Amino acid sequence: MIDHRQRVLDALNHIETDRVPIDFGGTYTTTIFYAAYDRLKAELGVNEEETSIYSKTRRLAIPGEDVLQRFDVDTRFLGLGPYLGDQREIDEDTYLDEWGTTWKKAGDGHYLYVDGPFFDQKKPELTGLDDGHWPDPANPGYYDGLAERARKQRATGAAVILNMPIGVIHQGQFLRGFGDWLKDLYKNRAFAERMMDMIAERWVAVAENALEICGDDVDIVFFGDDLAGQMAPLFDPQKYREMIKPRHARMIGAVKAKADVKVLYHSCGAVSSLVNDFIDIGVDALNPVQVAAGDMEPALLKARFGDRIAFWGGIDTQRTLPFGSPEEIATEVERV
Repeated sequence: MIDHRQRVLDALNHIETDRVPIDFGGTYTTTIFYAAYDRLKAELGVNEEETSIYSKTRRLAIPGEDVLQRFDVDTRFLGLGPYLGDQREIDEDTYLDEWGTTWKKAGDGHYLYVDGPFFDQKKPELTGLDDGHWPDPANPGYYDGLAERARKQRATGAAVILNMPIGVIHQGQFLRGFGDWLKDLYKNRAFAERMMDMIAERWVAVAENALEICGDDVDIVFFGDDLAGQMAPLFDPQKYREMIKPRHARMIGAVKAKADVKVLYHSCGAVSSLVNDFIDIGVDALNPVQVAAGDMEPALLKARFGDRIAFWGGIDTQRTLPFGSPEEIATEVERV
């Protein structure tokens, strides 16, 4: 047996481990909705304090130590604090975030973005980006208690994952609207690139500030930016290489220059055509490995890329996990 932290780091360094590392709740894309977590605690008979929630809009649970130890989990979550100011409840189901995006609660309790500073503008002006009131990377809310939380997670002996805000794609979509953001890549390129630069500049500043505070107690930095749908990337891969990859490279480069950490990157969908690009910019592991998407079969990914990048996930959450029997799930877990 090796300790939890070393097991994760060995896997990321392509050293075969005593068992596959287990992550539950180490990131905001590998955790569980708060209501489901409460049911899990009831099933396990766990009587921990009130469920800790990460993110007003995501409403995700941060699993407690009792549950993490029950499943022998190798990772621990570390998140930034909430921004101070420029956020407010509009009404019981509507929320305005620090970027000026409006979120509305859906029927199942999730929040969806419904309006933003550049929604429905036919051809937005660059001056709107330069003159906008955007979040301050030095906002003390992000860093309040961060060092203490990092030390506490380091003391568990697990691999500590610093969860960073979403990247230039999602934040751009929240500011502009999904469809218009995609069209901007082709029709309003100068605006799209300036928006991504604006977001990346703030992301890098927040990452550097956070790692200055807790970098010695962090093993992995995580962020997500979805690039693909079920069958293919959302846009021509060349657009990614020309416009998005340089911003991702800058973000990852800044992180690795600041601290001795690995980078875990999340993108749903059929991203096999972009994995070489991820490797090129310093991604150490890809999550979630959406295996039901096009050209994402785990054995093929491993054969093509497995000596250069790690795969974090790989269980079919579209068919097997929600609809399979316990026996079918166990068989698939063993296979993967």
